[in-house]
Amino acid sequence: MGAPFGRKRVVSTPRPRPLSSRGRRVLLVILALVAVLYVLVVTFYNAEGSNRVTGGIGPTSEPGLLITVEPIAVNPATGQATVDLSMAWQGGDMVDADGHLRENTRVTISSSVGTQEAKFIAGDSLGRLETTMGVDGEQSNYPFDVHTGPLIFTADTYTRATDGSIQSTGPLAIGLQSTGGVSGWDTTSALGDGLSEFQGMDLTFDRAFSTQVFALVLLSLAVILSSFALVVGVLAFTNRRKAEVGLMSWTAALLFALPLLRNYFPNGPPVGASIDIFVYLWVIVMAVIAATLNVIAWMNQTRDSLNAAGAHVEAFHSNEQNPELHHGA
Repeated sequence: MGAPFGRKRVVSTPRPRPLSSRGRRVLLVILALVAVLYVLVVTFYNAEGSNRVTGGIGPTSEPGLLITVEPIAVNPATGQATVDLSMAWQGGDMVDADGHLRENTRVTISSSVGTQEAKFIAGDSLGRLETTMGVDGEQSNYPFDVHTGPLIFTADTYTRATDGSIQSTGPLAIGLQSTGGVSGWDTTSALGDGLSEFQGMDLTFDRAFSTQVFALVLLSLAVILSSFALVVGVLAFTNRRKAEVGLMSWTAALLFALPLLRNYFPNGPPVGASIDIFVYLWVIVMAVIAATLNVIAWMNQTRDSLNAAGAHVEAFHSNEQNPELHHGA
């Protein structure tokens, strides 16, 4: 019988031997790919998160209320972001030499989730305020989801009437600046320019590049694992490989490992996002099919082995009952 066409394959029996040139090339390619991914993630990773600022008060010495906006948290599930507001007065006669207000001051912050007022009594210092703003975005587009929300600021001085009501005595000019960022997110702060009695800004949050790479790598690992399991299952089902209990255990373990891997996505969305519809659902389906094929292959191959063993036993007993088959008539 002639030798099979194609490259001669190495004997499949496991034994210690040096890597072939092809094996070394494959190993180098894998190491290079891991190194590139590592450099990309580490290079773009920023523990604080970046903040690209446009607009703002700019260099000016005109008097006004200076508000520094620092985003500190984003919650796509609730559609809200938390920002820290630091307030200070620049120039003018609104504060004394010690930084205490000469008049009652009110700052109003408005967003899509409502309006909040911060009141500072004459004699107090302007301080910090943490507020919640609404952001709009599609978390289902993870890890490429973008969330945007507006903030509007007004400020005035006021007096309190004898009946307890508040009466405004005049608006104040406001200037905005932004700093800081949220870990795992890239922030864009679009601020109103200069000083104005009515100031607005838009905050936009999108996933950091390192977060996107992290999520895509995990998705790729899940696809590779389930694809290997499916290939092995098809080989065993078509009798090209022996079905073993170890293979069934491995494919069954995947059914528990893959959902656990899904929980490792950084700031991952709830089940039902686009990554589940387009990728993860089918990863689970492939793992289930692979486990099923391995079980069917094991049942079929075990049945054939048992039938062959039974036929051998029957032939042995038949030969014992008919010794002339061995010694002749």
